Amino acid sequence: MDKIIEIAFGFSMLGFVIGSMVTLGLGLTITQIIAPYKKIKIVLLALIANFILVPIFAFFLVQWLPMPEGVRIGLILLSLSGGAPFIPLIVAVAKGDVGGSVGLMVLLLLVTILFMPFAVPFLLPGTLLSALDIAKVLVTIMLIPLIIALCLNAYLPNAANCLQSYTRKITGLSVFVLIVSVIYLYTDVIVSHVDILAVLVLFFLGAAIIGAFMGGRSNSARVSLVVGTGLRNPPVAILVASQSFSTEPMAAIVPLLLAIVAVLMLLPWAKVVSRSV
Repeated sequence: MDKIIEIAFGFSMLGFVIGSMVTLGLGLTITQIIAPYKKIKIVLLALIANFILVPIFAFFLVQWLPMPEGVRIGLILLSLSGGAPFIPLIVAVAKGDVGGSVGLMVLLLLVTILFMPFAVPFLLPGTLLSALDIAKVLVTIMLIPLIIALCLNAYLPNAANCLQSYTRKITGLSVFVLIVSVIYLYTDVIVSHVDILAVLVLFFLGAAIIGAFMGGRSNSARVSLVVGTGLRNPPVAILVASQSFSTEPMAAIVPLLLAIVAVLMLLPWAKVVSRSV
């Protein structure tokens, strides 16, 4: 039974990641993707926040606080991954610039795919995969499905719109199976590390505050950067953790837990922000 659940965990993780990318691409247009590039200052601030300040914050956090090796790895991987697929959903709740947040999400995702293969071996020298191996995984499982979906939406928008409803359901089912598999396989591990929830909250708040600071006085920029910088990209972190650090199950569990913590904290915040718009 455990073997079957382990296989389900692997397939559901791939379904979550690939499904997220395909669903994202099927709903995107070129106009949405290039929108943020017209605001060079915001782009630079977003890149600095996500790929310099958050990794530095995470590095010092794992140095200052005692934590298991798997948790340390999970936090470092999260700090290196930006562009969560559900950024626009939270921004929409906050009544922010949804179009800009979509383009920002894609930008952060693309930079993550380029940045992570070099950063992971440097910050986590114990990884089983080389920079080239990590790049192949990210390109094959994330970038190629995204590009195919984008092309389909560009040339066959009606078919893309119809297909998106199915990929959204498959992605949702994959998330459900993933959570059930984690609970079944790793309940004891999670319970024994329940104190890490405080660390995850601290990490999320630190990343979100960095985003708020870099967003400056512009309300739309601040909302997008709080969400984009705070959420990180759990699917990417889970993917790399499962491929490179399979001996440390907490490395893949930590990103999943952070996604839950971040969404539970961001949704009420977004609703409060929306009332002031």
